[in-house]
Amino acid sequence: MFGKYFYNKNIRNVVVLFGTLFNNITIRRTLKDGTIQNTLKVPLAYGPAQKYLTRLEQGPVDEDKETIGMNLPRMSFEITTMTYDETRKLQSTKKIREVKLLGAIDSINITNGGSGYTTTPTVEIDPPPAGFGGATATATITDGVVTAITLTDVGSDYTSIPNVKITGGGGSGAKAVANVDSDTSTLVTAFTPVPYNFEIDLSIMVKNTDDGTQILEQILPYFTPEFQVTMNELKTMGIKRDIPIILNSMSTEDDYEGDFLTRKALIHTLSFTVQAHLYGPTSDQGIIREVDVNTGTFQAEIDTQLQNIDIKPDPLTAEPDDAPVDTTITITDL
Repeated sequence: MFGKYFYNKNIRNVVVLFGTLFNNITIRRTLKDGTIQNTLKVPLAYGPAQKYLTRLEQGPVDEDKETIGMNLPRMSFEITTMTYDETRKLQSTKKIREVKLLGAIDSINITNGGSGYTTTPTVEIDPPPAGFGGATATATITDGVVTAITLTDVGSDYTSIPNVKITGGGGSGAKAVANVDSDTSTLVTAFTPVPYNFEIDLSIMVKNTDDGTQILEQILPYFTPEFQVTMNELKTMGIKRDIPIILNSMSTEDDYEGDFLTRKALIHTLSFTVQAHLYGPTSDQGIIREVDVNTGTFQAEIDTQLQNIDIKPDPLTAEPDDAPVDTTITITDL
């Protein structure tokens, strides 16, 4: 039964989402008069805190070389448990449907022309999942602004909208989005996702108490006790959802015991619950675009009256999420 390969990257997306929240925290070291001496960005990595504390305690590799001991402050996080959440359970047999994106890029629209471009910038388009058949394009600039993007190769086998980056050319700020031709005769479907709670511990390791308080005050005010972040849960179907991240508790450990050569580490541990979902495999399903029915009555000694009823959506290319959708009904007596 469990032989069909699929990988929706749901767990990976939770790790990336959580790490993105805390990957840009900085602290400042100041003098007594308030002058900023330096600003430090706090490194963040996935893994248990003990792994980094071990590196912290490592001494010099060689007396003639610098130490490989780790510098503080630093943060790390790891998933400790994953549990099924029955309170968020939805109907298991319900299906989610979306028009299947599969094919070539139809066009690229400029959302911001940027400024300051002195030479033609490079247009970079992400390749499709297969790794080949990628699209290519060139940009046109006028008075330092990107005014057009022309496809030189539309590519193939795109199952989702690729990212478009505009780099180089001496300018900045230009942005664009791609449009992918939809296969309007096929739906991609998936059953309702299964709710899971991800318990994640965030460890803040500092040497000075003030470093820790700076980091904590940049985190704690946002959680009351939850903070919601929009995540692209299932990119192949364009499903986005607001994910609650709940702060459950905080504990502090001050490792003050030891000899004078032991490096001090003050550790704040914040425990979070991320309420996410896991999706099963997706499958393809055809879209019904015409209903053709013969109707009538039959009774003994009474003429049979037959009619043909033909129903089509208007337009024929309408997608399932278009609402309302008009229909063309043709009734013919037989």
